[in-house]
Amino acid sequence: MISLEKNLRICPVDGFYRGNECPGCGQEGRTLMYPEEVDAIGRILAGMLRHFPENYGIKLSENGYAKIYSIVPAIKTQRRRYRWLTPLHIEALGRTDDKGRYQVNDRGEIRATYDHTIPVILDDLPVDNIPDVLYYQTTDEELSLIKETGINPSDKTYIHLSSTYRKAYVTGLFHVDDPVVAGINTEELMKKIPVYRASKEVYLTSEISPEFILAIEHEEIALSGEEKEEVENYKRKRERRILGEGNNLER
Repeated sequence: MISLEKNLRICPVDGFYRGNECPGCGQEGRTLMYPEEVDAIGRILAGMLRHFPENYGIKLSENGYAKIYSIVPAIKTQRRRYRWLTPLHIEALGRTDDKGRYQVNDRGEIRATYDHTIPVILDDLPVDNIPDVLYYQTTDEELSLIKETGINPSDKTYIHLSSTYRKAYVTGLFHVDDPVVAGINTEELMKKIPVYRASKEVYLTSEISPEFILAIEHEEIALSGEEKEEVENYKRKRERRILGEGNNLER
């Protein structure tokens, strides 16, 4: 059964929202997308804006923006089951993303605000309201190294920092079974280089020298059911992808 609580809807008074009733006026707006459609289109959009726009024939600006009107036919060409897709759906998805992963501007463009593996310049992101301490997920082995050499982007364009210890730990579980969390003295770091606010929970910077890495007390984190499901789903998808790549190599 489809959950109405996560439907993407539009209210004639207050605009886009996700849920059953408009949080502004309480009306039940018109449904634009069901949860499984939001998830599927969201995955395509994330890949396009963060990793491989060329696979869809999309050109990004230096700040990572793509024209929404060009995204729609690019998706419909490769995914014919989404022939109902319009620019309105893309805009609604971007503006209502609960993790703040997208930014829509007044020129009809959309971009991902973090997690890029392609060159983008995100120096127009906000630099205000940055916490004095942020958190970085790592491992025991890597922690010893970064205390000596600092942190640089690895497979991503920017270093990603989390707003809380918990967020960093849960994010780390997507990659390793037993993540370690380091603190970052962003109050002092920002005197040297900018730290950007990419979303409510994610912050970006270009490099972190060893003197800004803090030793912090370990916290015991108990995952919620939703967090466990999200981590397990990610790992299953990663295993299937690796298995698929292995099969292709064998051929």
